[in-house]
Amino acid sequence: MSGLLAGLEQQGLDLTKYDSLIGTSAGATVAAQISSSLGIQELYQRQRDEAKQIHEITPAVNLFKILLKLLPALIVKRNVIKFRQAIGKMAAASKTVSAEQRRQVILDRMPQHEWPQVEIKILAIHATSGQLRVFTKQSNVDFVDAVTASCAVPGIWPSVNINCENYYDGGIRSSENADYAKGAKTALIISPLGLQGNPFAESSLVEEMKLLQDNGSKVELIIPDTASKLAMGKNPLDPSKRKAASESGYRQGLAHQVK
Repeated sequence: MSGLLAGLEQQGLDLTKYDSLIGTSAGATVAAQISSSLGIQELYQRQRDEAKQIHEITPAVNLFKILLKLLPALIVKRNVIKFRQAIGKMAAASKTVSAEQRRQVILDRMPQHEWPQVEIKILAIHATSGQLRVFTKQSNVDFVDAVTASCAVPGIWPSVNINCENYYDGGIRSSENADYAKGAKTALIISPLGLQGNPFAESSLVEEMKLLQDNGSKVELIIPDTASKLAMGKNPLDPSKRKAASESGYRQGLAHQVK
């Protein structure tokens, strides 16, 4: 996403005009990065320059096995809380890398490890209760832990312990959670998954955008173009695609008409 933002910045996008950021899953990492002291162009170079890339862990993804693990949750999907709780149990039972290894990756991604001055909302789900948690600076939790929790894809990465409670990826509710920008004068939504989104999500991006618009927000949505989709590949967790994806995003940003 840093490539897209770098291209948009070249076209005149000024991120400082937005007074808050909302980050879910990978978007939590992006929110942490763009709120740091590093400029957008430097963040872009960290993706495309192999000498500046951080070490990432390539997860072993077996879609068939993941679907099998998801069956108990899918049976109760109509009940939001039971569904989230079942996902939490699945996440706890899954074999993944250690929590320490995963946290180190997120820590290395983040140029700044303390909550920034700009308002940031980081969304994750409480594994036991199934309740959505919105972490902010006022939550008195570690910034790195909050971002790591939001990025904890169930069955792929370990749940994150915060104050003796486990949390996992807020993207289970919604890939964007854009409705948490309700009341904003202007909302810029950047969605790597587009309008199709996460097939297991409870809330659709179309619904979230309508809610914002019905409450007076001017909404702009940016989704990957065809070239960017091809560059990202079928596995969004594959770090070997980051250079190609960031460069393709940069070209898309340069071609975008900034409003």
